[in-house]
Amino acid sequence: MDRETLHDAEALQEKIVAWRRAFHRIPELQGETILTEAMIAETLRSIGIEEVRTGVGGHGVTAVIRGALPGKCLAIRADCDALPIREETGLPFASVNGNMHACGHDAHTAMALGAAALLWARRAELQGTVKMVFQPYEEGGRGAQAMIRDGVLFGPKVDAMIGLHTGNIMGTEYESGDVIASPEPVSACIYGFRAVFQGKGAHVATPEEAVDPVGMAAEAALGLKEMILRVRETGGQAVGSVTTIHGGVRNNIIPDSCQIEGSIRAFDPEKQEAYCESFRALCRGIAEKRGGSVSFETVTQAPSTQNDLEMYERFMEIAGGIVAASKLKRLARAPFMGEDFAYFAQLVPSLYFYLCSKPENGPCYPHHHPKFDISEKTLPLGAALFTEFALL
Repeated sequence: MDRETLHDAEALQEKIVAWRRAFHRIPELQGETILTEAMIAETLRSIGIEEVRTGVGGHGVTAVIRGALPGKCLAIRADCDALPIREETGLPFASVNGNMHACGHDAHTAMALGAAALLWARRAELQGTVKMVFQPYEEGGRGAQAMIRDGVLFGPKVDAMIGLHTGNIMGTEYESGDVIASPEPVSACIYGFRAVFQGKGAHVATPEEAVDPVGMAAEAALGLKEMILRVRETGGQAVGSVTTIHGGVRNNIIPDSCQIEGSIRAFDPEKQEAYCESFRALCRGIAEKRGGSVSFETVTQAPSTQNDLEMYERFMEIAGGIVAASKLKRLARAPFMGEDFAYFAQLVPSLYFYLCSKPENGPCYPHHHPKFDISEKTLPLGAALFTEFALL
């Protein structure tokens, strides 16, 4: 049956690829996935699914596929938002609206739609119910919580959930078509911060009259790098960077304030909080030393994603019937990516896996790069893995 599912998915490859390219052309940001929402709903209805709901948690979409046999409810989740990156791939279906699917969410959505088509065709043998969950606002970490608040885990009640990430974010040692999972955490705790340093403006010719907030911000950015380096030198697992600095309007004015944003990530939640507090203390110390002040705001935050052990073992068994043993791998080390799928995993038993889809030929660009792309040959495999997990 496993190979039959993959064969059926491969028969849908042309459609799944077309769906992926259609979404790739219209990338939308965070919670503003209006065209994407409409396209997902239209595609689900064209498959024949009648229980389709839009506007879930903003512009999320759900669809219910009821099997002929009694059983529990599995949710299949796919994120569908994009990034504010101007695409440079040169693909014939490249985005032209200034945004880009530079993280593979277009592929996630297409794979899930493929699974929906396969499960709808085989609902006579489906035990229980499958709820398709198409989630916006993963980039920024607010979409899962919004859908949860809107009742996505009920009507029908979701008993378990599965999701994936494609591309090559899990490490360079993996090849296209590798299926990778782990019983350990598969994503990091994330703390996306905004810090505003307040000083005193002056003419650049009289710096002694100023309290320079740009200097504070620069010192904080270097201090965070040094702090994370010390953590890693002592065996800790963490990353952290200041990624934006905004302050001032021209070259002869020392401004009143300067804002920085960045992220700190670790796998252990207690250590993560300790690192965050150390950075906040560092910033307060810098501001006090220079005669200024600093305020903080949490921009994004998410826990690490923890797989359910029983679901992990079941998934590895099922995936082993679809791909060759050499293509089924345990995650050697989790990437420091953030994933708000973690909020679902806190509420229902969940399984989150990786499907490597780096291009077989040519350069492999990282996620969130203007030239990021995937191998479309892996799209049916993602659909088959979702489908087989739901059927067995």
